Amino acid sequence: MENTLITSTKLNDLDEDKLITRTQNGDAEAFNPIVRKYQQRIYNLIYRRIGNHEAAEDLCQEVFLKAWQALPGFKKKSVFYSWLYQIAINCSIDFLRKQKNQIVFPCEKLSVSADDFLQMLHTHPSPHEILEKEEFEYLIHEAAGQLPPGQYRVFYLRYQEELSIKEIAAHLNKSEGTIKTHLHYTHRKLRNMLRPYLQNEFLKWFNGI
Repeated sequence: MENTLITSTKLNDLDEDKLITRTQNGDAEAFNPIVRKYQQRIYNLIYRRIGNHEAAEDLCQEVFLKAWQALPGFKKKSVFYSWLYQIAINCSIDFLRKQKNQIVFPCEKLSVSADDFLQMLHTHPSPHEILEKEEFEYLIHEAAGQLPPGQYRVFYLRYQEELSIKEIAAHLNKSEGTIKTHLHYTHRKLRNMLRPYLQNEFLKWFNGI
């Protein structure tokens, strides 16, 4: 039997697929190197989103517990870290949602009307809504990075530099029709890449951060 007490310098050289298979077959020790390999990345990921060290540590443990419990159903159709990453994001969202629900507003002390208060809630989205928005924007950026160079250049100029189609055409010395075509194919490709995320499925192309 292989020694699973592997030093940190060798974690990146692990045969992750074999360790996952061994864990699925009941070898509990085989999961330990996987935890050591990813625990700091998962902790950093969670902390950046909730801003609480102690809660991030607790959630990190929760993520690996849920991963351990769900691992028998992991079909290896996605990169393992992408699968683990999504568990961490879901735990972060659940945590922020619970925090929001625990807030008690002393309504009798509010100096604003009910309509104003509802408008304030609408204007200021909840923490988990902000997190989901930031997460989706991040994934759009990651997906755009995998576009062909020509499409990415047009995407960048349109949505990062906020140039008009006419300005992009002049900048790239191309017709406006060509720019519109690039944008059409770019939008379609990004929709296809991000559709699994919107359907709560895993992104096979995404390796996480």
